[in-house]
Amino acid sequence: MKLATIKDIAKKLGLNHGTVSRALSNAPHVSSITRRRVLEMAKELNYMPNMAAKGLARAKSNTVAVVTFSYFNKFAVDLIKGIETEMLKTKYDMVYYSSSQYTFVGTAGRDSYIYEKILNEKIADALIVFSGILYGKKDITARYKKAGIQLVFIEGKDTWGNRVHYNNLAAARMAVRHFQEKKRKKIGMLIGNTKIVQSFRERRAGFLRSFKPQDRKAAAENIFEFQENTPPEMIVRALNFFVNKKIDAVYAASGEEHSLYLLKEARKMGLRVPEDFAIIGQDDSPALEMADITLIEQPIVE
Repeated sequence: MKLATIKDIAKKLGLNHGTVSRALSNAPHVSSITRRRVLEMAKELNYMPNMAAKGLARAKSNTVAVVTFSYFNKFAVDLIKGIETEMLKTKYDMVYYSSSQYTFVGTAGRDSYIYEKILNEKIADALIVFSGILYGKKDITARYKKAGIQLVFIEGKDTWGNRVHYNNLAAARMAVRHFQEKKRKKIGMLIGNTKIVQSFRERRAGFLRSFKPQDRKAAAENIFEFQENTPPEMIVRALNFFVNKKIDAVYAASGEEHSLYLLKEARKMGLRVPEDFAIIGQDDSPALEMADITLIEQPIVE
């Protein structure tokens, strides 16, 4: 079905299309009677404004872009759920991209392509980035700033922009303190790539700061940091690492999925959880509660 245009409304009312345009945009110099007639006819014809054309005219797209590292990771899914709940209250549209960042194939330059595309094609008025920074040609963050495209990093951080984040330092300290109160002999940590994920870097720092200065070097040797998220193989390697070091408590700071895999593989190895091998998970997960795993809660949707 063909969409009604401003010219269709003008023809029906016998008005100049410029007058109709001003009436629809609530511009001055249009009488209240004419404005009412135009709005009524627009409703009757199911007129929908062309937001792309309006955006070009005023360099706005009325769109918010979201770049996630994955469409399928539960953390990312919960973030999207929280964003969409709020966006439904606005007149902005959403557009999503996935950089496929933390995989064996890697991004193959896709992350750079996405950020340059959003900027150069003026796809969005604002950009929300999950767990990362901007990738692209020289000075890409500065170019976003110059273009007036607002940046919001969720659990990420760059040289400019806003940040929504969780107190990752405190989360790690809570986990270590709980294990210490339970008289655990040797505490380990499972964490992802701290070089590119700000929240992982902060949790690692919080973990180390939980120990006395003279004990931090030894604590650092009890951290298993993975570069590729490939359970269960990666979890088996991590568990062997912890067992060989006689670690009896692990803070799975990389998220709920890894806590559950760790529980499963530990039981397959014949370890009693939590008697022989205690686990504290991270994030906001009913699955961890059902598995009776202690967790440091992160209100992801909120």
